[in-house]
Amino acid sequence: MTISNKRKVIFCIIGNYAIAILISIMVVVFRDPNSKYFRFGPHPDLIIISILIDTWPKWWGAIVFLGFIKGCEVLIKELGSPILGFRVYNPDCIIISDFTKNELNILTNAMWFVNSFRAVLMVVVSVTQVDLAFAGMLISEVVSIFTVRILLNEKKFITSEEAMVDMDIV
Repeated sequence: MTISNKRKVIFCIIGNYAIAILISIMVVVFRDPNSKYFRFGPHPDLIIISILIDTWPKWWGAIVFLGFIKGCEVLIKELGSPILGFRVYNPDCIIISDFTKNELNILTNAMWFVNSFRAVLMVVVSVTQVDLAFAGMLISEVVSIFTVRILLNEKKFITSEEAMVDMDIV
C-alpha cells in the first residue's frame, strides 16, 4: 500500500503540531517562575548581544531590527540557497550551465558561511527572551508566505486527469 505525497505531508504537519503542543505543555507545567526567559518587553537586565534593552523604544527597535534580519534570512534561504544547493547536492544535476565550477564553489561556501554565522547570532538573540524568539518566528513566517507564493507562481499546476492525458494514459 502506497501513501500519497499529500497524505504524507498532512501526517507530518499533524505530527509537528502534536510535538509543538507537547513541548508547550511541558514548558508551562515545569517552567521556573524566576526564569528571565519567559518575560515580555524591556527589562533592566535584558541584554541582547551586549546591548541593554531597558526601554520600550529600544525594545521596539530590537524587534524592527530582528524583523529585518529574519525577513532577509527567509528571502535568502527560500530564493537563493535552493539555487546553489540543488546545483551542488542534486545527484541528477550533472550539467550546469549558469555557473562555472569556481563560481559555484565560492558562492556556495560563502552562502553557507554567512548563513552559519548569522544563525549563531540569532540563536543568542532567541535564547535571550521568549518574546524576541516568537517575534522573529512570526516575522519569518509572514515573509515566507510571500516567498512561497512567488515560487509557486513560477509553476504550472494541473489535475491528475490532465497529467494522465499529457502522458497519454487515458
